[in-house]
Amino acid sequence: MSAYLPSPHNLLGAAGLALALMLFAVLGAAASARREQPEIALVAGWGLVCLVLTTWGVITSAPLRIPLVVLAVAGVACLARPMCRQRIGSLRGAGRLLLLSLPMWLVMLPLRPSQIDTWLNLLPNAAYLFDFDMFPTALRPPSYSFLPVAPYNTQFAAYIASVVSSGASVASGGLADGAMALFSIALQCAAALLLARVVAGRDGTPPWWACAAGLLLAVPLNPGFVPRVSFASYGEAPLAVTSLFAVWLSVALIEELAHDTATPRSAQGLAHDAARPRSAPALALVLAALVNIKQSGIGLLLPIGATLLALVLTHPRIRRGRGVGAVLATLVPGLVLYLLWRVFVVTSGFVAGELEPLPFAAWNFPLLPQIFASIARAIFEKATFFLCLAAVLLAWVPAFRRDRWSRESLLLGMIAGVTVLFNGFLVFTYVAHFPPGMAAQAHSYFRYSTQLSLLVMLGLAVALRPAVARWVIRQGRLAGRAGVAAIAVILVLPVALVRSLRFDLEPPQPTLWQLGHQAARDISPEDRVPAGEASAGGVSARGAPAGQAPDGGAPSRRLALLVPGDTDDAVGSMLRGVLMFTPPRRPGLDIRTETKADAPTLDALAAAGYRLALVTCTPSGLDGIPTHVAAMLRFGDGGWRVLDAWPYPDWLTHTHFAALLAREPLCATGSPN
Repeated sequence: MSAYLPSPHNLLGAAGLALALMLFAVLGAAASARREQPEIALVAGWGLVCLVLTTWGVITSAPLRIPLVVLAVAGVACLARPMCRQRIGSLRGAGRLLLLSLPMWLVMLPLRPSQIDTWLNLLPNAAYLFDFDMFPTALRPPSYSFLPVAPYNTQFAAYIASVVSSGASVASGGLADGAMALFSIALQCAAALLLARVVAGRDGTPPWWACAAGLLLAVPLNPGFVPRVSFASYGEAPLAVTSLFAVWLSVALIEELAHDTATPRSAQGLAHDAARPRSAPALALVLAALVNIKQSGIGLLLPIGATLLALVLTHPRIRRGRGVGAVLATLVPGLVLYLLWRVFVVTSGFVAGELEPLPFAAWNFPLLPQIFASIARAIFEKATFFLCLAAVLLAWVPAFRRDRWSRESLLLGMIAGVTVLFNGFLVFTYVAHFPPGMAAQAHSYFRYSTQLSLLVMLGLAVALRPAVARWVIRQGRLAGRAGVAAIAVILVLPVALVRSLRFDLEPPQPTLWQLGHQAARDISPEDRVPAGEASAGGVSARGAPAGQAPDGGAPSRRLALLVPGDTDDAVGSMLRGVLMFTPPRRPGLDIRTETKADAPTLDALAAAGYRLALVTCTPSGLDGIPTHVAAMLRFGDGGWRVLDAWPYPDWLTHTHFAALLAREPLCATGSPN
């Protein structure tokens, strides 16, 4: 039962994230149009913070807390000034949505880090920001990340939450390890508020039933919603949310440009604001937030920009020069941020700090038939999502015929253009980036496609709203009951589906958490590298440098991690993450990971200077060491001795394991029921 209740550490991290979200909303309101909708201000403020922190971190090695403090002071100053406070829009809709989403928050607050990419790079990158207040390079303290210079926009949220909560939670390590996942949930709540306004058909405070409908559309009714992806630290949900807001604001920009051009010049002189579309600043900042969520962010920014430009150029009521200038102005911040980060990646000195493209001679052109066949298979297997996407694309045709420049037609046209161009980008990545085996399988095509999922829900809401509105008029009493039912469902559903939503509790993850915490107790501050002994090939997190202390001084503690048969490094990466990034933290560990646990491997580790070894499944034939248990071994007096041993429960052999977590490293090679 305790796994379903938030710990003080969870609550402190959530409180830190709440203050970070408040800062984003205030800064976004100050930088956007007057009285911008709070959900748009939130994402725009996040983009502004990303611009400032990334620019600072790239051009200087000074602590990131300096610009963060400046931004915080600016936010407080904005709240202190009445004129600035007046720029903040009404929060009543946000309050209603927060109350309706409260059961979901109560269920998800105890969420712990999960999924292999979280352990390999997302959480290590957030921890690096918190520990060192800078971006990693080859000449700075070592990073324990598989991709140390992957984009950091979502990690900034965890960094700020950790900084805010670190004073109170210093005893447990300070790092808000669950903040990135909670940030993804908060962003999806922001998307739900926008969808609520679409469903209600008005920009003001949406009614309670509309807020419930918005949450239903954004989460359980969303055919692209997969808890272990959408509610994890992954970038898919943040990309889906920023794409939703970018398309929404793009259509607003088109309408404003068309209206300004149609306004007589005498009237324009009386309304100077017409020369500056009110949606442009927010759109520019949303695109800045989007582009550096993950490497593929540019694959959404360019389709959004290209589709927006095409609609502006073909609109009969928009002057081309003015329209092109406005579009380029909204794209510049995001493109500058992208290029700035490209320069940093190139100069960081890492041999492989991010996912690298293939040499042109090795591009997968011959695999194109297999790639398209795998895409078709993925579409068939996830038919619900792709049928909804096809329905949105087809809905554009009658809307275009009725009025090609109506808001409905523009929204559906933007979604269609982004969908087509983004799929072209995905095919390009399979050809130019992926190794042949993964390319031929169209690796994670559905997961990448879910970045369009909220656009699909927006398209369905826009296309179906007229028919639903007519039904509401005819069936007033029944419609009222449907609204009450929507409220009841969104309140009850998170509790009813708690086992599905809490994907971090899928076996064997709780067992690995327990093993990591038990092992941490055996790693004392005195377990350091003896003087003169350097790391002999020790690695952390798939080849990250090891053997150097975080401050560059005395060598750090050393641990050999033996995970037999863990060829995907899934079990190993999770154990390393639990030890180094979750309370009680053991940062700076020199962890050498091996996939064998035989006597020659242990002898080699002893010769390399390792005195502690965590074996996840001890084999037979090791003198004095029990078999088929997890054990912490210590080297001394010429041999390895058991310091601690933990047998696995019998049921582990017969239960299904979460994806990618191998059975052999946990002595669970039996067939699950």
